[in-house]
Amino acid sequence: MSLIEKITSDENIYSAIECIKSNSGSKTPGVDGKTIENIIANIKEVVHRIKTELSDGKYFASDIRRINIPKGNGETRPLGIPIIYDRVVQQCIKQVIEPIIDRKFHPNSFGFRPGRSPEHAIAQNNNLINIAKFHFVVDIDIKGFFENINHNKLIKQLRAIGIKENKLISIIKEMLKAKTKLPTGEIIQNSKGVPQGGVLSPLLANVVLNELDWWIDRQWTGMKLEREYSNTANKEKSLRIRTKLDEVKIVRYADDFKLYCRSIGVAQKFFKLTKLFLRNKLKLEISEKKSKIVNLRKQSSEFLGIRITTIKNRDRRTVRTFISNKAKMNIKRTIAKAIKELNENRNKSQAQKYNTVIAGIQNYYRIATMVSQDMAKIGYNMGRKLKKLFGKRNYTKDTSYCRRYKNYNFKVWNVAGVTLYTIAACKYKIVKSYSAKKQKFDLMDEELKETSNLKAIEWEKIKSKLRFLRNSTCEITKEYIGGSDKFYVHHILPKEKGGTDEMDNLILLKYEFKKLLTSKNAKEYLPENQMYQKLLKTISK
Repeated sequence: MSLIEKITSDENIYSAIECIKSNSGSKTPGVDGKTIENIIANIKEVVHRIKTELSDGKYFASDIRRINIPKGNGETRPLGIPIIYDRVVQQCIKQVIEPIIDRKFHPNSFGFRPGRSPEHAIAQNNNLINIAKFHFVVDIDIKGFFENINHNKLIKQLRAIGIKENKLISIIKEMLKAKTKLPTGEIIQNSKGVPQGGVLSPLLANVVLNELDWWIDRQWTGMKLEREYSNTANKEKSLRIRTKLDEVKIVRYADDFKLYCRSIGVAQKFFKLTKLFLRNKLKLEISEKKSKIVNLRKQSSEFLGIRITTIKNRDRRTVRTFISNKAKMNIKRTIAKAIKELNENRNKSQAQKYNTVIAGIQNYYRIATMVSQDMAKIGYNMGRKLKKLFGKRNYTKDTSYCRRYKNYNFKVWNVAGVTLYTIAACKYKIVKSYSAKKQKFDLMDEELKETSNLKAIEWEKIKSKLRFLRNSTCEITKEYIGGSDKFYVHHILPKEKGGTDEMDNLILLKYEFKKLLTSKNAKEYLPENQMYQKLLKTISK
């Protein structure tokens, strides 16, 4: 099956629509003023249009709406918003090509990749400083990265990484050259760059910088030797003994990346080389003002809103991380806005929205080792605003607050029966490195929760037997599920309603249906497929 056939399959399109719908940006209109509601209302026509336009090579991308987002320091960054239809098309493409492309990405690339997060990037940063003792960091800021991506270079990189189907390449080219409508109403032609609000843009950005990742890797760890080594540590030990190569590592999150070195001389060398590589190979320039070399023994470096430095701890230096000053200012502005909205609408919904804001801030920044200290200072300033508007605090707390902050005993404010979360109640979470093995186990655990009365090995036997009996074919689409594709075993009668793990109560489906069958608008998808509709009736009984 070709990539276009996979992209235009019914289950892939419906899965894409459901994915876009679950995103808060689905309510943000493009130049045509339409949102996800318009897609849902005309879902049959949309599906038919996508299948026809992409299969017949008749797809044309609409203009992109440009808005400017404040960065908090008086500057703005451009955000390009495609129309909602184009976002669905991009999601359809992403779902099919991401598994192909992601396998080719460097292990130390963490931004906008399945199963990876800022926590993994910070964990790798901490390991390189604490364990490997890389105390010199090269901070490089690419000038207007998303706006300056070279289209010709990107297309060559896509072909090199495994996306060679001409019809699909033509569609991506069409997306890249879509015109942009500025806030003034002026329409400009895009000869370079990708829209930062596009669904496919983060994946394409990773493709561009993947070449940089592997180039840095080849300078040290990836250098080929005559002998094969079973693990990286042994290979690097051999490199130190047998070569005079300079050690360097990269950690990247989207266009934000750092190079880690052991000495100032090596850092200066790779600063110059990386600048030349970006200019000559990727057609990108760096910001001389923002790019620099940092000695973590004396200075600090910022990464993903975290300020990084080291302290002397007995006979060695260890990493210490704080919330960056810029991030603190953004946090204060965000909370102040939430407080203002809560004061204007003192109802339960607004109080819960305020708690969501606080929880989101805490969940992200708890990856900083000194988060408790930083949040205490922010909490003092924000507490004064709350006291002025909502009066004195007390110890009355609802169950949601007690469940989240069971080890804290702060005085709190209650609004419309909802206890407001306390920003200062935040402890450091020990960051964990990314594990590909753990990611596989997590997927297995998800299924095991649904079949808790079976041991893992028994469930795996049942899945293997079912796949053999059903000839590895999805029982809704009647398509063959290849060995590398994910599949989903569905209980016709759910176990909570008396269903069993017998073969006649199980069906084999493509993994996309796991999300579709449990979505709020499940009935709107595949209305003419009898098996799909039959399953929905069983679930709703």
